[in-house]
Amino acid sequence: MKKIAIILAMLILIPLAASAQEKRVGVGFGHPNTVLTFSVDPFVGKIGYDFTSGEEFVFLGGSYTLINSRPFAGPFTASVGVGGFARLGFNDDEYIAGLNVPLTLELPLMDDFVEIFLEFDPGLELLPKPQFTFKSSCLWLGATLRLD
Repeated sequence: MKKIAIILAMLILIPLAASAQEKRVGVGFGHPNTVLTFSVDPFVGKIGYDFTSGEEFVFLGGSYTLINSRPFAGPFTASVGVGGFARLGFNDDEYIAGLNVPLTLELPLMDDFVEIFLEFDPGLELLPKPQFTFKSSCLWLGATLRLD
């Protein structure tokens, strides 16, 4: 479990140390309840939580963006990445870790200073056993701000 936490912390901290073209910070709401997101292109880190009764957990994630802000339809752009996640529960030391594919639809506003996003991260649990469940997938609606 400690190894998983260290690997995921590295996935989150790498974006902060990397030199990049664009840096963004934002917040999303959905499943998990709330997620803070920060990115240093092409890396994205996320930390979130869900305090739904009986399902309390903390979420950590990191990803590498393969396709970034490509025109999709009208003013919308789309991004696709690959990454990893961990869900650390407060009940009975429950934990889930695995891989995911962040699929993001973005609406850039104000010369891309503000970006509204809808992100779906289908995930594959690897720990404690390989499987695909709703717990391993995420869905958020939120906004980011570009940091200059």
